[in-house]
Amino acid sequence: PCRGGPMFSGFLFGGCTPQSCSTPVNCAGCAAPERGCDGPCQPTVESTLFSESQAPPLPPSRAGEARRLSVPPIFSRFQFSVIYTTLGATQGTLMEQQKSMLQAILKHFSKELTKGVVMAVLDPDGRAVEYFCSLDRDMTQLSMALHPDGVEGKALVFRDIERICSPEEVRNLRVTNMLVPDECSTTVVLTGQRFVTFRLESVAQREYFMLSLQVLRMSQDKARMWYP
Repeated sequence: PCRGGPMFSGFLFGGCTPQSCSTPVNCAGCAAPERGCDGPCQPTVESTLFSESQAPPLPPSRAGEARRLSVPPIFSRFQFSVIYTTLGATQGTLMEQQKSMLQAILKHFSKELTKGVVMAVLDPDGRAVEYFCSLDRDMTQLSMALHPDGVEGKALVFRDIERICSPEEVRNLRVTNMLVPDECSTTVVLTGQRFVTFRLESVAQREYFMLSLQVLRMSQDKARMWYP
């Protein structure tokens, strides 16, 4: 959990004063509002089932449209399995399924981030600025640039991550500027009293991003044991 610590005065990409999330999140059972087709209506595409150990293919991006982070369907199943484990269901079969699902989740994340996606990062004034984010070949850092060509970019090195905070945990941070995160934001605390706040497009996307970052951060510790 994120505890109150020393005063954070350094910024990796600016301040962290989020505004309210503009993307609605429909609750289970609530129907999304209907809207007419702006152009020719496309035929309904049937969903395809995938093995738990197999990451589904990346969603196609329209011409000229920046690719965004997508949440694989298996992520919700993984969340339910974690709840069962918390309640005491620690059977070997369930644990193996969780391991398989987690591998599929990370495979989807790494495959998508290797190609690069556009994500919103908050600047010192709390405004969302879009960065082109891509994962390096060794999965040790997330390169973030204002343009896809990599100019004026910075890197989020996974070994430098100290904490990945949910909106509730951010309230325990002592920072030089007031943080008022919404449910779609997550703050990554780094060494050297630095931090960066990402604003995702939904709560599920934020939880998926946090989990993937946490796994990649833990993998750096494991690699350090073998290759100090």
